[in-house]
Amino acid sequence: MKITCNNPASSHGVPVILDDDGEVMRYGSGLTAVLSRLNWTRKDFAAHCGYKGPRSVEKFWQGTDPPPATLNMLGVEIDRLA
Repeated sequence: MKITCNNPASSHGVPVILDDDGEVMRYGSGLTAVLSRLNWTRKDFAAHCGYKGPRSVEKFWQGTDPPPATLNMLGVEIDRLA
């Protein structure tokens, strides 16, 4: 799993989430997979990325794209596992 801008699906510097096979994931399912890999809850995700709480990040599972900075922070955490 990787979060990167070095993929043709990434545009204008917006990172994409890649599964273990290198396929681009939708943000909702991708975030679920990332949190699972990190063993984080949505509350942990919110705290690590500077949001007030889990309700503040729910929008990312409802169709709002996460900001690039949030994706980059998650990418750093995923890279630490490698």
